[in-house]
Amino acid sequence: MVEGKEAQPARDGTGALFHRRYQARFSDARMTPRELMAFVKANLASLAPAQLADFKKWHGHPWVMKVGDEYDITIFGPWNGAVRVVEVGETSFTLLTLKGHPEAGHIRFTLEEDPGMPGVLCFRIESWARSRDGLVQLAYSSLKLGQMVQERVWVTFCKRVVKYSGGRQLGKVEVVTEELGRG
Repeated sequence: MVEGKEAQPARDGTGALFHRRYQARFSDARMTPRELMAFVKANLASLAPAQLADFKKWHGHPWVMKVGDEYDITIFGPWNGAVRVVEVGETSFTLLTLKGHPEAGHIRFTLEEDPGMPGVLCFRIESWARSRDGLVQLAYSSLKLGQMVQERVWVTFCKRVVKYSGGRQLGKVEVVTEELGRG
């Protein structure tokens, strides 16, 4: 990876802008949301299925996530990418795609108590992105390959967060995709 790689926000992409949400609700966690999110921030690589998306932090402290940290991601198929941490909270963080990533946009990870279900936690991964270019758009939208890989990565990630929490997952991991408009 070349240091100083430029950001690749959604406005730089091609085709439709999509909002995707993957979320798992669970109860009986053996740790607080802060403790669990601290684990998530320090262990992206072990929570994602390495054969589909292997995260390697190349810039920043190995165990602490801070704004400006960068990760290279080896992604199943012909596309790899990189992301930069642009926001870090006690129970959230946001990654922005960098030039060359298959998507143009950002992805936010949050962990909070479910407002409608006392005692239930909700781990959520949300992205707002479009394809980097026409080739990626074809593979994602028409061939569905990118879509299948991405869904598998984030559903597995959610399940692993719940498992690490020691809690009990309530229902399936929810997957919602909305098209927000064409660019």
